[in-house]
Amino acid sequence: MRKDLLQVFETMEAERTDLLQQLEAYPQDVLEKKPDAESWSVTEVVYHLKVAEEGALKYLRKKLEVGGHQKAKASAGLKQQFLNFMVSLPIKFKAPKVAQLPKNAKLSYQQAVDEWTEVRNARKAQYDSVNENVIGNELFKHPAMGKMNLVQSVRFMRQHMNRHIGQINRTLKKVS
Repeated sequence: MRKDLLQVFETMEAERTDLLQQLEAYPQDVLEKKPDAESWSVTEVVYHLKVAEEGALKYLRKKLEVGGHQKAKASAGLKQQFLNFMVSLPIKFKAPKVAQLPKNAKLSYQQAVDEWTEVRNARKAQYDSVNENVIGNELFKHPAMGKMNLVQSVRFMRQHMNRHIGQINRTLKKVS
């Protein structure tokens, strides 16, 4: 199961690396510019992804520390597939409270990238060291859909990131 977990994670990390390399072609002021008052800048999207992944990591660490987690139910796979379907739709969703941006925070693009990289490195280290016997346990909790195992969580987080990559591309067209 660790092989599956790391394979999905490495695919997601390769996609993130590709995104960041593409974004290097843009000046910082473009990456920090909002297309309108209601939309996020590229920097804010990157920071949102960092916040979402950080929340998943904190939940995982808490569950590992406290224990008492059980095998993910069969319905967890259906939840993950449903979530992936929902985030693939061209419907705008409000970010759950746990993944919202801090009010009036002034973030630089580089700061958002650095913090996201730090969270990614911590997730990789956690996945490398987690006891293989618990990878199938309920170690991820989506705010709306509930608990899933680690492989399902990374599959969802990958889909979530890819949805926001589309948002980043649309934002760049508007602000460039």
